[in-house]
Amino acid sequence: MRDNPPATKRNDLIASKPRGPAVTGAAFLIALAAMVGCRTGRPAAAVWPAHAERVIQSGPDTYFEYDLDADGRLDYVQRLHEGYKDRLYFPRSAGGPPREVVTRPASDPSRRPLLVLLLDGVAYERMRGLYDAGRFRLFRPPARLISVFPTLTDPAYDVLFGTGPTPGYEAEYFDRAANRLSDGVGFYLRGGNERWARYTDYRLNFLEDAVMYLTPRSVYGSELRRAREVLDRRLKAGAPSVVIYLLSTDAVGHMLPPAEIDVELARLDAWVERTVYEWRGQIEIVMLADHGMSAPDLAGEHLSLWDLPRVLRDAGFRVTDRLERPGDVVVPLFGLLDLARLHTYDAATRRQVSEVLRQRDEVEVLAARDSDAVRVYTKTGAAVVRCCTDGRGGLLYSFEATEGDPLGLADACAALRVAGRMDAAGFASARAWLEATGEHAFPAAPPRLWDGLFSISREQPDVVLSLNERFYVGSGVFSRLTRLHGTHGGLQRRATETFVMTTSVAVPSPCDLPAVRDHLDREFGWEPTPRR
Repeated sequence: MRDNPPATKRNDLIASKPRGPAVTGAAFLIALAAMVGCRTGRPAAAVWPAHAERVIQSGPDTYFEYDLDADGRLDYVQRLHEGYKDRLYFPRSAGGPPREVVTRPASDPSRRPLLVLLLDGVAYERMRGLYDAGRFRLFRPPARLISVFPTLTDPAYDVLFGTGPTPGYEAEYFDRAANRLSDGVGFYLRGGNERWARYTDYRLNFLEDAVMYLTPRSVYGSELRRAREVLDRRLKAGAPSVVIYLLSTDAVGHMLPPAEIDVELARLDAWVERTVYEWRGQIEIVMLADHGMSAPDLAGEHLSLWDLPRVLRDAGFRVTDRLERPGDVVVPLFGLLDLARLHTYDAATRRQVSEVLRQRDEVEVLAARDSDAVRVYTKTGAAVVRCCTDGRGGLLYSFEATEGDPLGLADACAALRVAGRMDAAGFASARAWLEATGEHAFPAAPPRLWDGLFSISREQPDVVLSLNERFYVGSGVFSRLTRLHGTHGGLQRRATETFVMTTSVAVPSPCDLPAVRDHLDREFGWEPTPRR
């Protein structure tokens, strides 16, 4: 394989130039009042050209040649080998030919500065499609990352950073010990539910969280610019790693149709290209998202708000903010999600609620805590999920269908038994469930359900609903001011499946967040460190 790009004459170069939400209504009002002072329209960092000046095919390799300062001379060349840009060529001196070679991947990526780029709400299918179309080729192919349940930011990144359990599924949650709802707006604006964010170098201003759902493209562009400023400042100060969290990708996923999401993610690819070029290839990047985004094809229609409290009242339950007598139900509503959780006065109320809601067309899966187990219901089936220790400090999970096959796991259970990865009592490790069901409609459902209702958050609701793809619940004020193309929170693959990709050694696929953390430690020597 050649390490030098094919020679290009200056005149050839010139001739070859192409011709050519998770926020409450109250929080929204606070942010809206501040909009005049929010400078979200400032330009992002210098753009990356849409096309190389010249593309040369040389055997199995493709070379991309760039004249980035438009002076008629090459500034930069990339070689694409087997789908990966493995050689970068830079001038040794100003105005000279690009003959200084950076070989990728580095023999020891831990010796280069590391950017951990955290996105919010980007589905695996979106990133895989862009990669297959030729985008993000400074990275290895995206690995399929199966998020936690619920598919929400704070529980997910608390797992990655080891800062859990999360106080609540969201900032507004029911505190059973105090028998009251938290101050959702205040807790959110204080960052009380996102301890993991203290391990990042950049996170969007809280008051702009709501604004971004009205102007997602503008805030997204502003975030890219700010993120680059923070990255440059930290690296110039000698930081071995920088952690950037881009929240506005969530607004892009919620508010834009799939084709427009792809356009915005292409801007991120350009941002990465520019960053790697300006740091002369001496940087490694690990990019991942917290969860996917359910964005069904509804023939131009938007998702519909489901009035869950009204359904419960019509069924005879008392929807309240404190549990005082049988029939009482607390329903925290904060972000606009395809997930709902309920807290009930007692076991009898929980069973009654479950029987009513499992029959609703809006509900795809209902999960209810029952002593130390999780009861799982659909319209046509039921099952129970249990957990036990393996005797070595690890956990094992079982899924026992009691009525039909509610999650379609019968074949996966049989395969695990045949492979010797499930014991006689029906228990298997989280890793075994992940590998057996990573591309299933409900990936790794048994461990994710049990963890989601018992260990991932201190909230521990009694009943959790994963809605079908047409519906969401949440703040009524904010839902009246916006229309959703997509959302997340639920158990299904649509919201669960996201991605992780690196500029160096690829992450095995499928994987979960603990595996990503192990990979970051093993390959890059990275461990979470408080930044503030």
